[in-house]
This record gives sequence, C-alpha cells and structure tokens, in this order.
Amino acid sequence: MQTHSSALAATPQPAATVLDIGSLPLQLEDLTRERIKALPKPALQELSVLLAEMDLCLRHAREQLTAALDELYGDAARAQLLDAGKDTGTTHLTDGDLAITVEIKKSVSWDQGELAAIAQRIASNGDDPAEYIDVKYSVSERKFAAWPETLRRPFEAARTLKPAKPAFRLAIVGEGK
Repeated sequence: MQTHSSALAATPQPAATVLDIGSLPLQLEDLTRERIKALPKPALQELSVLLAEMDLCLRHAREQLTAALDELYGDAARAQLLDAGKDTGTTHLTDGDLAITVEIKKSVSWDQGELAAIAQRIASNGDDPAEYIDVKYSVSERKFAAWPETLRRPFEAARTLKPAKPAFRLAIVGEGK
C-alpha cells in the first residue's frame, strides 16, 4: 500500500470551535446549560439553527470520510478478512505510518413471514417456538388509537406510555418559517 499525504496534517486545526452567534462569540466546548439559558432569545434561535446546520455538515463530512476510506482501504480489508475465511469482523492494515483498523459488522435481517411459518411448524410438532425464536409483540399506535373502546380496553393493561425527550424548534416571532 502506498502512503497518502494529507492537507489536514499540514494545516493546524484550532482546538476549539468558535460559534459566532450575532455579537456573541462562544466556544462550543464552553456551552453549558446555564450559559445557553442566559443567551438572549434571538441568540437561542440562532444557536439552534447553527447547531442543526453543523449537524448536517458533520453528518455529510462523516459520510464522505467513510466513503473515501472505503475506497482507499475497503477492498484490502475485505480481502484480508476473506483470506481468514470471514466476510465480517475486524482487521488491521498499515499505510506508511498510518495504522488502520477496519471493522465490518454483521447486518442481519430475518424474513418475518418465514419466521412465523417456522414458529407454527415448531408449535405443531409440540415444541415451544420461544426456545428457538425471539418474538416481540407490538401494536401500531395509529391502529390502537383507531380501534373501538371495546377492543382497546383489554390491550390497555399491556400498554405503557413513556414520553420521549422533547424536541425544540425556535423561530423569531414575525420571521418567516
């Protein structure tokens, strides 16, 4: 494998990310709940938008980095795993003075209809399908809400509602959405 030079290595990166929120430059590392709560309302909204944009940019950059690394090292990593008789797992490569650890995880999915048929065959043979197959029961919340009360009542004892974390969208009053 050949050595690849990097412009990132030659360009020193700042240790802290400075957020310029209007006239309030803040360092990302210094954002605490208390400091955020003390921000003026327009700065709160600006911070919310800025962080959402940064999140999108970061996600895009990660996808690009992963794609580039896969183009650079993916084939060699897959070949090394195949040589070891595997198609998933962790392998190690070197490229000059760069040590690369490549982890290719398993992604398994099961055909639910086929599993249901297998579970029925197991049960018809007198065995307990739960010894072989994990079954998770669930009810669509939309369907549950549409059921008549007589059908919903027996299910209510099995239903637990837990609020999720809140999501916030901020806008300055009078500005377009």
